[in-house]
Amino acid sequence: MLPDPTESISEFVLPSYKKILVMHDGKDKSNKAINHAIYLSKLSGAEILILQIIDDARKLEGTSVNISSNQESSSSSLPSSSSTISHYSSSEVNKRHYEKNIEGDLINSMEEKIKKIEQAGCKSKVSYKFKTGNIVDEIVNEVNEMNYDLVILTSSHLNSWIESLFSNTRKIISNIHTSVLIPH
Repeated sequence: MLPDPTESISEFVLPSYKKILVMHDGKDKSNKAINHAIYLSKLSGAEILILQIIDDARKLEGTSVNISSNQESSSSSLPSSSSTISHYSSSEVNKRHYEKNIEGDLINSMEEKIKKIEQAGCKSKVSYKFKTGNIVDEIVNEVNEMNYDLVILTSSHLNSWIESLFSNTRKIISNIHTSVLIPH
């Protein structure tokens, strides 16, 4: 059996990062993962997407979502503390544009993080996305739907082999085909 060429050591098979997904759980521990993303982005020029999965509605306290119909283009003027998610209805007859404006502490906190990332010297595109639902399912879906070169996860110290066997991190890694970095 011939060896896999991607497993050899050569300048032709070195990894190339264009898109890095960083998981953020809203805690300061996630900053370690962001710091790794900044460093790798500085080396490779990769864009960074910060993903936060919200599995508990109580975490949305102080956040509001406003949905409005808009016939104009998606470049409408919004306050700096809002995140805009745009989509078109599936009806072929009515191509009305909808905007969802998310405002509040959650958005302000993430935008402050992006400012700090830029202050740390990251010159690449940095964006963020919020999803609601099961943490493992949402991360796996995001990674499998988009073309990420690297996923950076955070993981708390695991006390035993049994805990690591059933951890969210292990479930995610076993369901994606992308390189993963887990800073401790």
